[in-house]
Amino acid sequence: MRKFLLTAAVFAASFPTLAGGYLTNTNQSVSFLRNPARLATFELDGAYSNPAGLAWLGEGWHFAFNWQNAAQERNILSTFSPFAYNVNQPGNPVRKFKGEASAPFIPSLDAAYQKGPWTVSMHFGITGGGGKATFNSGLPMFEAPVSLIPGMLTQAGIPADAYSTNMYMSGRQYIYGVQLGLTYKIFENRGDLKQGLSVHLGARMNFASNHYEGYLRNISARLNGTMTPLNPYFKQQAASYEATALQAQAAADQYAKLAAITTDPVQKAQYEALSAQYAAGAEQAAGAALQFTGLANKTADLELDCDQKGWGIAPIIGLDYRVGRLNLGARYEFQTNMNIENKTKANTTGVASFANGVNTPNDIPAILSIGAQYGITPKWRVMAGWNCYFDKKAGMSEDKQKYLNHNTHEITAGMEYDIIDRVTVSVGYQNTDYGTSNAFQSDLSFHCDSYSLGLGLKVKINDHVNVNGGYFWTNYKDYTKASDNYNGTGMAGVDVYSRSNKVFGLGVDIHF
Repeated sequence: MRKFLLTAAVFAASFPTLAGGYLTNTNQSVSFLRNPARLATFELDGAYSNPAGLAWLGEGWHFAFNWQNAAQERNILSTFSPFAYNVNQPGNPVRKFKGEASAPFIPSLDAAYQKGPWTVSMHFGITGGGGKATFNSGLPMFEAPVSLIPGMLTQAGIPADAYSTNMYMSGRQYIYGVQLGLTYKIFENRGDLKQGLSVHLGARMNFASNHYEGYLRNISARLNGTMTPLNPYFKQQAASYEATALQAQAAADQYAKLAAITTDPVQKAQYEALSAQYAAGAEQAAGAALQFTGLANKTADLELDCDQKGWGIAPIIGLDYRVGRLNLGARYEFQTNMNIENKTKANTTGVASFANGVNTPNDIPAILSIGAQYGITPKWRVMAGWNCYFDKKAGMSEDKQKYLNHNTHEITAGMEYDIIDRVTVSVGYQNTDYGTSNAFQSDLSFHCDSYSLGLGLKVKINDHVNVNGGYFWTNYKDYTKASDNYNGTGMAGVDVYSRSNKVFGLGVDIHF
């Protein structure tokens, strides 16, 4: 019966997993959607991806507003034999847990002003976080301990052949970034090779805003053909045994008094035996009452409603070198050391780490980016890049970074072609290789290696206004996690993690 404790423990332990994970979002513009190889760009979206390249932007003011619409799914296909006792799918040990997220409005803003060799720039966007997801039917890490209940009850002499529960989990994790920087053009068009060199120094202020909300309610089992909520059932059993214990103890006391006043040795021995018998029964009933009270507490409804806030600063340096039609860009973002503080409205999970005011590490990893762009012809350009995210050194909740096999690496490639003077079409590719392990992956924080394709166009409305449109689609590789101790149950089980992501966006650039 002690395994009922897992229900509360696993539910509570699941929430910290969402607070960890990778906290960087490089999708900062519609230009990225139509071609993710932006690490050597010298257009305005370089305010984020290649700020040193802004030296070649041109004199005057430059503004860009981007809007993106994203739709995601995070699904878990779980195989665990006790799931066959789920009342909604009897006999089937395979369960699919579907998480959905949509963000109809993801904004970002870029601005720059260039005068002579100096360029001042600003970028605002959602620069990090795990996004959001809602699992309306809960998660396998919630359901697995609950699925053991029919077997546990049957072993305890209470025949049960099905279970049910109401589960819900929703998490949101955003990091808003405001980046300011200064770019200096050291030289331009030097020599026959037309060389140029520029440097950048800046910083980003990051504000973390997380929210976690979930519950586990109405744990039930089918007893004698009827689905029975277990918390009130255990309470009733506890009350019944408490009453039995009181009655038995009263009888024991009564027989003890009779034994004390009788002078007949035979009668006295009989009274003493009856007193001992009822006292033993009272002790046994009291123990059962205490056990059922504990089970009632462990099958009570659980709830969490917690906000987390925090902030940190990341210095940024950049370098851009061009020679002829080749442009090379490099950027290094230092690690953002950040703690987030709980603002807890409800926490009946019993987990102290979610108490109001508790702080949790939430570092944003350092990033090294290197890119190249080459103009094959005046109308045709190709580009490539590489990102390295130093995740293994970034502090995460419960030190999850220790379970990473290696840092995250991304490779990008793309091309653009001006089909006419006012219309540019583009396409790009991005491959992402995470360093995850089974110990790192969990139901609420799983990452799958992927490749992405982006395509779109830029239309030059006039000499001052450009419009960008792009579509970005990511194909994730399923991650299979097998365990001999599935979610702490002591039994074997398998989870297959899968994801999907589609983003569409429009943006406007204004130059004057």
